Amino acid sequence: MRLLSLLVPLFLLPAALLAEKSAKDPLADLKHPTKACLWKVEGNGLTKPSWLFGTIHIGDPRVTTLHPRAEKAFNSLDIFYSEIDMTPAAQAALVPLMMRKDGKTLSEAIGPELSKELDAMLKSINPEANAEPFQPLQTWVVTMTLNMLVMMKNTPEELQGKEALDAVLQDRSTKAGKKTDALETADFQMKIFEVLNEKEQQTFLAATIKQIKEDPGAIEKQFKDLLTAYLTGTPKDLGEIMKKAMTQVEGEQELTERFMKALLDDRNVGMANKADEFMQGAKDKSHFFAVGALHYTGKTAVQKLLKKKGYTIKPAFK
Repeated sequence: MRLLSLLVPLFLLPAALLAEKSAKDPLADLKHPTKACLWKVEGNGLTKPSWLFGTIHIGDPRVTTLHPRAEKAFNSLDIFYSEIDMTPAAQAALVPLMMRKDGKTLSEAIGPELSKELDAMLKSINPEANAEPFQPLQTWVVTMTLNMLVMMKNTPEELQGKEALDAVLQDRSTKAGKKTDALETADFQMKIFEVLNEKEQQTFLAATIKQIKEDPGAIEKQFKDLLTAYLTGTPKDLGEIMKKAMTQVEGEQELTERFMKALLDDRNVGMANKADEFMQGAKDKSHFFAVGALHYTGKTAVQKLLKKKGYTIKPAFK
């Protein structure tokens, strides 16, 4: 499902994705985003301003180089927060959480017909690839990985494996001697996918394979649209891309909406509550929260939820 490639945190995969740039790319000469995806947080007893910052989970140097306004806010922080701990040890701990728990291999679970389609799709991406490495993985992980493989197919090898923005910021904070923390745990993020039973996970996998067959360039185009919106637009632009992606899922509206509620809306509530807890626990510190920009969109946007808790929230990206 194309939606997964846009919304699921990409740091769940072994390597962050770096979008390919070419001479035809009108944004190739950008050094950083043209706007800062940033909100200033004050009030509710805070003695220093705190900050909400929207990220995109990739390692493109135009992304990892912050807008000057965001850089200034980042340099003022006392405590840095990411979605989850981005250290190598924490990322390695994700791997067991992706493994199947039903005692079956992937092929046994999805059946011979879908297994055959998956094998054929993998070989179309890389003639030497097959489904063998995926056998221990949960079906939803395979769907995510398939999306990522399609997007990375034409990415130059020397540009792969770059640290995503979230990891870069956490690393910078650690090296600067700042305290770091996270709004969510890896285990919590994995449990998001428990809203999908095995049959529903297979529905997503089958839909993804079908969509790639019908329009091989669609996933890459949607990702580039997302990147362009991040580099030149506002969170609202990202939200519009998300909405468009949702409407492209045929015949699975209820399932998509249920998954989106778990992936964004419910998490936004949890993030806002946790951010409030952290700020109230250290009112004399400047807190810098760096989470995916899509969490600042829609009716349950994190900044809207914090405003309801009594904070003064001012956008700093205009």
